Amino acid sequence: MNIGRLLRLGVLAGAGTLVYRVYKQYQADSKFELAPASNLSTASGPLSSGRRSISPELLEILACPVDKKPVELIKDDAGKEWLLNPRNGYRYPIEDGIPIMLIEEGEKNKDEGLIRSA
Repeated sequence: MNIGRLLRLGVLAGAGTLVYRVYKQYQADSKFELAPASNLSTASGPLSSGRRSISPELLEILACPVDKKPVELIKDDAGKEWLLNPRNGYRYPIEDGIPIMLIEEGEKNKDEGLIRSA
């Protein structure tokens, strides 16, 4: 009879641990939810499209895969959003709120006119 009680106690403890871990993961994931584009701003002013964009928390930790330094959120004349590395002119596209941070994409979309000297 004691073995049955220990088994039930172990199952209960395991279920409690599982619920706790799922809750903690939910809290961690909610930090990176997408924010409305109107809440973000760039050097040229707030982004005004109705689409959802990258959250400010995620933007803080994103880095260019080439030099591992921060990128900036910009919007071109056509209204498309990009992540820009101002040190080398690489622009990484954002599709449906997901940044495509591949070196090949940055090279393909390089814009010499966006390079700023440090």
